[in-house]
Amino acid sequence: MPLDLALVHHPVVNRLGETIASTVDEMDVFDACRLSLIYPVRHLWLITPVPAQRALVERLLAHGRNPAREGEGRPRFEAVSGVGALDDALDDAQAELGVRPTTVATSAQAPADREALSFDGARQRLASGEVMMLLVGKAWGLAPVQLQRADAQLEPLSGGTGFDHYPVRGAIAVLLDRLLGPR
Repeated sequence: MPLDLALVHHPVVNRLGETIASTVDEMDVFDACRLSLIYPVRHLWLITPVPAQRALVERLLAHGRNPAREGEGRPRFEAVSGVGALDDALDDAQAELGVRPTTVATSAQAPADREALSFDGARQRLASGEVMMLLVGKAWGLAPVQLQRADAQLEPLSGGTGFDHYPVRGAIAVLLDRLLGPR
């Protein structure tokens, strides 16, 4: 199942709905890396346009790739890249695969302008060999411009309580399990 995962730090929105670049959190990076090893994620993309934040991503990834740290219970992070923009990730993925991935956005809100892609539908498309890049936004989620630009929008996660602002690490875990976990 050819699925890439993009943890997007820009463009995302804050609690007021303003478009921002959110900060990189080292635990989000390490947990996203770990989850991309647990599930068959082809490549993890950490996206931030802020140079200091990209430098932090590179330091964290260098730490996770350090062969001297093997055997300490830390997985090595090989198929992970920090890039400045989603287009950079898409261009790199296309160069590697020969096809541009279908972008699938995530949001706590159902799309207003199209039908949401169900988890079953996404699983079927992945099983048929379609290459996808799952876009997960930090802060309060992907900015509207990113949701509209995506090729599809996945149905929202819901715990059934009406409060659906998942921590990003939890959302990634649930999303990957629903898309790539055993059935």
